[in-house]
Amino acid sequence: MLLPEVLSVQHRGELSVSLQLHLPAGLHYFPNHFADFPILPGVVQLNWAIHYGHEHLPVTGSFTMMENIKFQSVALPDTRMELVLEWRAEKNHLEFIFADGEKKYSSGRIVFGGTA
Repeated sequence: MLLPEVLSVQHRGELSVSLQLHLPAGLHYFPNHFADFPILPGVVQLNWAIHYGHEHLPVTGSFTMMENIKFQSVALPDTRMELVLEWRAEKNHLEFIFADGEKKYSSGRIVFGGTA
């Protein structure tokens, strides 16, 4: 399994969405990223933000660069978290936050340019 289990999706208007996610222990990335201490790779979180941004928001263009990317906590198997996405059309960037209440896993901006 390459994507997390989506427990719920809440649209917060046309340009914002919140997804409640569960990271099952059997997720493809866990056994391959530190066998003795499996964690979710940061690049996977970026990929999920892009994936769900395209799926739920009017994201246009293709990936150009990342800005202000911060990885604050490790995501372990069987973690539940919220992914909040906001599309800033005027700037062509997708803001994301993976968190569980006050605990942040990662956040940042993904900039898009051109056409998808």
